[in-house]
Amino acid sequence: MSYRHLSPTTNRFLLLRFFEPFFLSLVGFAGIYLLADLFDRFDDLMRHHGFGWLAVEYFALKLPLIVSQMLPVACLAAALLSLSMLNRTGEILAFQALGVSRAALAIPLLSIGLVVSLADFGLSETIVPHATRRARYIYMVKIKKWHLVGVFANRSIWIRTRNGFLSADRYDQVQHALEGITLFEIDPGFRLKDVKLLKRAVWTGHSWRPEGVTELRISGDGTVAYQKPSSLPDSLALGATPSDLNLLRRDPEEFSLTELTRYIRNLQRKGIDPGGYLVDRWLKFAMPLSCVIMIALALALNLDPAPRNASLGRSFVLGIGIGFSYWLVLGFTASFGRANIIAPWLGAWAPNLIFTALALSLFLFGEER
Repeated sequence: MSYRHLSPTTNRFLLLRFFEPFFLSLVGFAGIYLLADLFDRFDDLMRHHGFGWLAVEYFALKLPLIVSQMLPVACLAAALLSLSMLNRTGEILAFQALGVSRAALAIPLLSIGLVVSLADFGLSETIVPHATRRARYIYMVKIKKWHLVGVFANRSIWIRTRNGFLSADRYDQVQHALEGITLFEIDPGFRLKDVKLLKRAVWTGHSWRPEGVTELRISGDGTVAYQKPSSLPDSLALGATPSDLNLLRRDPEEFSLTELTRYIRNLQRKGIDPGGYLVDRWLKFAMPLSCVIMIALALALNLDPAPRNASLGRSFVLGIGIGFSYWLVLGFTASFGRANIIAPWLGAWAPNLIFTALALSLFLFGEER
């Protein structure tokens, strides 16, 4: 039998069958995410009287990030539900009786998955970073009334101290350590008198312990003397605590790919380990592509050579199981990548590689049956 390709009309029919549950799934999952976030922050909003326009603005600004994160799940649910409905009505069987191959049926849905992946990448590179930064500022500063002790500018953290100001290249939230510190001290006449270069400063629970200090002493005539201090102070008064620095630290979703790449290169140029940011940079590519992989898995599970009368309940359970498994594997591999147990690229791409191999195996196994 010669296998036929789908006509443009049939392609449109399949795409319409996909988009109906896709938009419903996206709205449903985004709504569940928003409700969960609301209940998670309910106590803070009550305590700080945050229910009002600020709360509305905060959750509205969170929507781009939520949509970006829910697109792969919506693709999976839509593909499973649409194919299940086509199986129930016998339309898949009719296509195959006319000689339409499983690959020909898969191409339109995989193509739309690629379009959704590109849209997800574009969303995460344009709207998501700005909206997420603004949302965190509203929540921390305007609702919770946290005091903003510094700023994140020019890929560095800047903080006003008691006798001057400092810049730091990175704040390690796990070890509570500032890295790549330049401490500027000024005299009462606002003239620069001393510059200290610190490899890092670690929070001990009540103060900052300096490590790797080098000093530049500036005399009254403007000459600069480079010297190693004879003794190190036990602590430094930086005028900020780890809770203050959490407000200044930027999460990966608050960077675009270009900004994150520049930030990583800046840290590497100064001899500072970028840590988990390397994994996050690879995730900028890997996560949008998961939309295509989720659709491929749904196709492999539902496009049997001998179509079954699969129920919607079975499709829903499959969607929950596959989605949960993907995020579970991603959590493990990303953690291993951030801990340098595996390469950063592998920590980001391993789930995609594993589930792509699974989809291909299921599809080829179906052909053999």
